[in-house]
Amino acid sequence: MEALKLDNYSYEEYLHIDKTTPDNEYYELIFGHIYAMSGATATHQDIVGNIFYLLKSIQKESKCLPRIAPFDLKIECSGTINVVQPDIILYCEEKEIPCAIFEVLSPSTAYKDKGIKKELYESCGVHNYFLVDPLAKTIDKFILKEKRYIYDKCYGVDEEHSDTMAIECLHTEIDVKVFFE
Repeated sequence: MEALKLDNYSYEEYLHIDKTTPDNEYYELIFGHIYAMSGATATHQDIVGNIFYLLKSIQKESKCLPRIAPFDLKIECSGTINVVQPDIILYCEEKEIPCAIFEVLSPSTAYKDKGIKKELYESCGVHNYFLVDPLAKTIDKFILKEKRYIYDKCYGVDEEHSDTMAIECLHTEIDVKVFFE
C-alpha cells in the first residue's frame, strides 16, 4: 500500500491535522506534502531496536544522542518547515540538525525513504544518511559533501562475511551484522 499524500500544507495546517487524529496515527510533513505512516513489522522494529541499542552504548563514549521513532524531527530548510519521524536520529555536536539518520526500509516506505526523504535530509545538511534493507541485510550509506549526498557504498552481511562501516560523527566503526541480529 502506498503512503497517503496530501499536497500544499503549511506547518500550521499540519499541526491542526496532527491534533485531530487518533493517537495511533502518525503523519509526516515533507516539502508541503502530508504523508500518512503505516505500522512497522516485528523485523523492522527489531532492527531499529538493534541500531538504537548499539548507538546508545557507543553514545556513552561520545557526545552524541540517539533518538528512536516515533520522535518528531522538526527541520526547516529551503524556507519550509518539515516534520518527519526517521527510525533513528543521531545528534552530536549540532543539536538542530542531526549528524546521521537511519531509515529501515519497508515495502510501504522504501520509495519515500529513497526519494523525497533523502532529498530533504540532503537539503537540510544531515551529514550521513543510512538506508537499511532488512531483506537484503544491507546498508546503503550516503555522505554529505559540498551540500550533495555522495554514495559511499553498500555494506552487508552474508553467511561468510560481515562488513565494517564507519559512522563518522561517532568516530567509530561498527560491524553491520549487529543491525540484523
